[in-house]
Amino acid sequence: MESIKEGDKVKIKYEAKLENGDECFPENRDNTIELKIGEGKIFTSIENGLIDMKTGESKTITIEANEAFGPYLDNLVIDAPKSSFKTEAELSIGMRIKIDTPTNKVYYATITKITDSAITLDLNHPLAGKKLMFTVTVISIDKN
Repeated sequence: MESIKEGDKVKIKYEAKLENGDECFPENRDNTIELKIGEGKIFTSIENGLIDMKTGESKTITIEANEAFGPYLDNLVIDAPKSSFKTEAELSIGMRIKIDTPTNKVYYATITKITDSAITLDLNHPLAGKKLMFTVTVISIDKN
């Protein structure tokens, strides 16, 4: 049976969890992905971990926070005046919002606190600072 090498096209099934066992991507129920090894479509640690695996084989690959979504940065938590938000918008703690800037840059943030005058926004990725555990199973390998 052939094993995965650089340049192979592979189909894998994966399950991603945090250290506490919570699922990382519960919205993706299919949990399969097709990729070419070395193309950079997924985390490098996963691509490297797939090398030499065979069809049907499973393993758990741990990805440190700095290799995944980076460290959690306190300076990405900011207070914004409540007046800068549309008054008709229904905002709540835990809500992810899109922020459009005058320079056409787009940011995403999580609302972490709401007061009478300000809204605290966390611009870190929701998985920043977290170690991820991926259990991967090789479904198929295409050497062409």
